Amino acid sequence: MDDTRKKQREDSRNPPPPIVGDFDLTDDHTEIYLALLEAPSVTRNEFVRRGFEPEYVDKSMRAFERRSLARPLGYDVWEAIPPDIALPAFAARLEEYATTIRASTSALSRSYANRSADAPDPSGYDRLNSVEEIALATQQLLARSGTQVVGLRNNSPYTRYLLGLPTDFHVTPVRNAQGVKLAARVTMDTSMIPHPRFNEVVTARQSTGELYRFHSGLPFSAIVNDRGLAVIDAHGPDGEALGLMISTPGAAAAVSNVAEWAWRLGREWRLAQETSGELDARDKRILELLSSGTTDSVIAKRLKVSQRTVERRVRELMDRLGATTRFQAGVLAAKDGLI
Repeated sequence: MDDTRKKQREDSRNPPPPIVGDFDLTDDHTEIYLALLEAPSVTRNEFVRRGFEPEYVDKSMRAFERRSLARPLGYDVWEAIPPDIALPAFAARLEEYATTIRASTSALSRSYANRSADAPDPSGYDRLNSVEEIALATQQLLARSGTQVVGLRNNSPYTRYLLGLPTDFHVTPVRNAQGVKLAARVTMDTSMIPHPRFNEVVTARQSTGELYRFHSGLPFSAIVNDRGLAVIDAHGPDGEALGLMISTPGAAAAVSNVAEWAWRLGREWRLAQETSGELDARDKRILELLSSGTTDSVIAKRLKVSQRTVERRVRELMDRLGATTRFQAGVLAAKDGLI
């Protein structure tokens, strides 16, 4: 018996428990796995006769054993573990592995950001030229925060990037380098409401304790902490992501003033209530006009009703939709297919 292959067989009987194993299977692994499923048992020589390289057979079968997809019946003989048992179990291990990775992302990101957390740019201003650079600067800011951050978000490239991230990211609280959960307040521009994932993302972030308000016409997106750091992001000349990391306390304080101004003017976010049921033609027309910015007096003239009637219906419709502004009511109605 070949000593090397004998040792390999012994090792495969008591392997360490990695999820993926140490062998990078190619697309051929599907073919060899199907060949294993087609017979009660398959020998190494039978695999070779089917055209598989001997070394590839050895590595593939060791990998299948490690994944509990196959078991040895003897020397160089294997059978497949029933797929209805093996595949769900393997998938569950992969899901557990993925969950562990996702749970580690926040802490690892803080560690990555901390590489340069103690070495701010000497000038106090660091230009950011991509979404990735803005994301890293934001992680650095969070890592170096004390207890709280405040921000504002308009329809910037980085804001759209954040809205596209998985829900797992948004249900994770923001923390500093010491693992302290940060109190966060964010004012969102009403222009973000039509985004298809807006409700989902804001709801997820609220579940972590973050507070949200709304205001229109925000000049840029930014986040500022309680340690004199700020990150601004906006559109570049050609619509690209462009940002600035500020570590000068005076300039960061100016950004903080803008964020606090937006927060004071903003309206609280409320989840939409049940909106089932048809709207009558008049209510639909009111919402259509609201979404275009029409005033109550103009709506009253067009519908030939009193302004008081319009004001009452607008309040009722806003409550029904969970809207905090007239414009938001029109947008939410459009999103829900009510108009």
